[in-house]
Amino acid sequence: MHGQSPFIDTAAVEAWDAWFRSRERGRLQDITVEETWRRTARVLATVESVRPAAEYEAALMMAFASWRLLLDERVMATACTSAAAWPNSDLVAVLNASMFVRERFSTRARFDLVAFGAMAELAVKALDSAAMLGSGPPPPTYRLRVGIVGLADALALLGMRYNSPAGCAHAARIGRALAEGCFRGAVRSSRECDACREPSSAMLELATKRGLPAELLDDARRHGLRHGSLTAITSQPRLALFANNVANALDPLSGEDCSHVITTSGQSRLVRSSGYALTVRRMQSANTTASQESIETNLPASASIAIRQAIQPWIDEPITYALPDMRAAIATADACEATPKTDPVLLHRGVGG
Repeated sequence: MHGQSPFIDTAAVEAWDAWFRSRERGRLQDITVEETWRRTARVLATVESVRPAAEYEAALMMAFASWRLLLDERVMATACTSAAAWPNSDLVAVLNASMFVRERFSTRARFDLVAFGAMAELAVKALDSAAMLGSGPPPPTYRLRVGIVGLADALALLGMRYNSPAGCAHAARIGRALAEGCFRGAVRSSRECDACREPSSAMLELATKRGLPAELLDDARRHGLRHGSLTAITSQPRLALFANNVANALDPLSGEDCSHVITTSGQSRLVRSSGYALTVRRMQSANTTASQESIETNLPASASIAIRQAIQPWIDEPITYALPDMRAAIATADACEATPKTDPVLLHRGVGG
């Protein structure tokens, strides 16, 4: 039993329908979002080195259906379809930080760092499976990009101000859990795939500097690492919008009733939404005495810089994606040039990179 994936955001439903819902010859194949998850999990479980396959498929279904893990949009959009195609390296996965907060908007709110690290380990395994099914000659080392969406939502659910000292410190703890979980997943993949490659001295030095457990470093020396890079924070607007409209990557919350233009096959849909954290608080407040403290939105770019600096030491690649203010300015300029009579904030037009 894998549970359900309830949508609580209209924009997320539109994103799924436009970008991830399978159609064959104009006919719907994914009647529900569970069918999107199921075909993705099913194809990854066909990789021969993964055993037991049924247990692995079930773990993926649980991760997807709980909105905790979202894979590269090329994989989710085309897995088990006639259009299936993605490369065998440079694939992306994101962990939805908002879904690891327990007892949200309460004095007992806490972030489950253990579960987050375990999900990072599963993300590496899932991307390894996708890479084995991808096209292209085998690269010398596989470059994976495991990142985060919904960090701002998680901090709001915890009752923390986005770029406060406490918020930045907690972002760093989340980054550490991501780094350790991904490293653990990389060692496990090398062991299970019998693809021992001596880890580079640079990766071992970085892992040592980060204070990863000594026994994990010993396992890496023994079993090797088949990856040249593991963690990366990249802009993934489609995945963030699909995940019930959480904040993209490390961005702050956008605010109430924001406009989203979802474009596919030459057609555009305008949807208004307040995003995950604000929607959850509104729903929860209707039935409980949840905190009514204000949630910061529409913060300046400098707020994002503080969060980036806090988490960067745990990320293998530089965090260089455009700041929210810059993306909004570019998108608005594009909108004015293309459709001068309208002025929506186009935040979700293209594939994240």
